[in-house]
Amino acid sequence: MIDQFGRHITYLRISVIDKCNLRCLYCVPHGWVNRNRFADLLTNEELLALAGIFAELGIRKIRLTGGEPLLRPGLVELIARLAALPGIEQIAMSTNGVLLARWAGRLKQAGLRRLNVSLDTLSRETFALVTGQDQWQDVVAGIQAAQAEGFEAVKINTVLMKGVNDHEILPLVEFAIAHRLELRFIEWMPTNPFTNTEREDRFLSNETAQAAIEQRYRLIADDPDPSSPARSFRIEGTGGRVGFINPLSNYFCARCNRVRLKVNGRIKTCLHGQEELDLKTLLRSGAPREAIAREIATTVFLRPEQHFLNRADVAHRDFVMTEVGG
Repeated sequence: MIDQFGRHITYLRISVIDKCNLRCLYCVPHGWVNRNRFADLLTNEELLALAGIFAELGIRKIRLTGGEPLLRPGLVELIARLAALPGIEQIAMSTNGVLLARWAGRLKQAGLRRLNVSLDTLSRETFALVTGQDQWQDVVAGIQAAQAEGFEAVKINTVLMKGVNDHEILPLVEFAIAHRLELRFIEWMPTNPFTNTEREDRFLSNETAQAAIEQRYRLIADDPDPSSPARSFRIEGTGGRVGFINPLSNYFCARCNRVRLKVNGRIKTCLHGQEELDLKTLLRSGAPREAIAREIATTVFLRPEQHFLNRADVAHRDFVMTEVGG
């Protein structure tokens, strides 16, 4: 697939569940309760059918997200069947890591190759503050189990928050070096008006993080994937890597090659754009496969040129991240 600005779309992020076992302060609105029923979500067969259509349209990489994808019943079988789809070259997953230690081996055997694990802090107390749960050690155990299984890549995602974990920039880098991991700092993004904070209260540019790291280490630019939202660097003299995902301070829209399928069957062609095209309704109404493919291709072609996070005149804090899948 190609969009109206000439970007080739080869990457599909599929949200497999809209529930999570953590309540991170930058993700879940204060007091928010998910009232969606499992019966309202795409079934595994529907997810597979749609993934197959996307593969025929040129998708080569699939990332499974949530909520927390390890809460999805039948996930291991789903991964195995997705990995067997013609044209699919890579299956990855983003997880909060809480349940990862007990699932890592089965996930690897099913065909999962790459993992991104959320870890915002090295402090048990700060972890509980950010997530609402005292499960820091479970996440670290999950990271260690994934590394022991020999996944192609295990990356750590850290949302940088002023006054919460900005003093841990260097300790997190040292953790990544010690464990030969790639650490990626992600700028805090506004997603809805009820996350109990305003942008100026929490936002810290990744330029600040990079400057702090470069006071101690030499960073060597190394971007193996030109379509990645992360600006990636090797940390000279170590086995560690660090990346910076800068949706606010430095747009990466021009090289974005992804679309998202929500677990309710709707497409998002931009994380911060409007929801488009209800594929669940098309499927359940008996629409032919070819007609669904045409609708997908048309919707993807009309992707916006860039998101509008830095424009105050555009409403963008309009979704709950657990329902979209990051």
